[in-house]
Amino acid sequence: MDRNYRRCSGGPVGLLTLTLLLAAILLSGCGGREEALYPVTRVSVILPHNDDGYWSLIREGIEEAEAELGELYNIDIQISIPQLNYNISQMTDILKQQVAARVDAIVIQGNEDETFRQVLAEAQNRGIQIICVDTAIRDFPCNLYIGTDNYEAGRLLGENMVRLADGKARAAVVTGEPGYLNLEQRLQGFRDVTARYPGIEITSVNYNHYDGLTFMNQYHSLSDEADILVCLEGTGGQTLSHAFTGPDAEYRFVVGFDAYTGVESRVIAGVVKQDTNQMGRRIVEEIANYVSEGRYTDDVIYTDCYWLSADSYDEVSR
Repeated sequence: MDRNYRRCSGGPVGLLTLTLLLAAILLSGCGGREEALYPVTRVSVILPHNDDGYWSLIREGIEEAEAELGELYNIDIQISIPQLNYNISQMTDILKQQVAARVDAIVIQGNEDETFRQVLAEAQNRGIQIICVDTAIRDFPCNLYIGTDNYEAGRLLGENMVRLADGKARAAVVTGEPGYLNLEQRLQGFRDVTARYPGIEITSVNYNHYDGLTFMNQYHSLSDEADILVCLEGTGGQTLSHAFTGPDAEYRFVVGFDAYTGVESRVIAGVVKQDTNQMGRRIVEEIANYVSEGRYTDDVIYTDCYWLSADSYDEVSR
């Protein structure tokens, strides 16, 4: 497989959608009162952050697909966001509210907080479907995971960093928070690739806690130990994209995830770009499939990711 592209599995709702659409049209033309083909499915989506380049695109995909499929499959989606970004306590409170409201499905980003897991388990015991998007939960039986194959994404990042570095680098890694399975899988994939190259050293792994100021302090201090900076999530790339208008000499180069504007300005040498809009759309498409067929197309659905550099910028869709 091309090292710059990772495919997803499964496919969107297709022939079934067309068939039911024709049926709905026929029913609406019979002169009587139009009735929904399915009972209402109430879906609560809890997003951890109201950003302008990642979760906002997942939300955009959800809303686009709901506009296309929501009425046909009688799906009602409500989206909630905590007041503080990635605040697990606030997300747990929202989760408790939705469980008490007895919604039919809850969509969350997974995390390893024990109280959060307990509330999810209670929801499943009440028959509520649990869908993880972006991040799965270790040893927790979510009904469905939709998102990047994060181990493969980490490998993709490692392959391209090694290529750009000509097989020789002292690389410092900056990631978000401990306890997020997606970030751990990315790191493992990255390590497994770089371990094959004696000239590549990972000097340290650091946490920015999704905070731009913390990241910038690390950016300046880690250059004492490393000549390449690796960002395993989007905070670093987004922060650098706002801080600089062109390449900075503190490192040979920086690589990361998702911050495509920094790639365009060459502040960042390249990123693994996840198809977040696709993640959002697949949530709704899979719920529609569950409504009509009583099942999801699979219990794990990997969405696309790409290697995006300045040279390939115009070829890869945002």
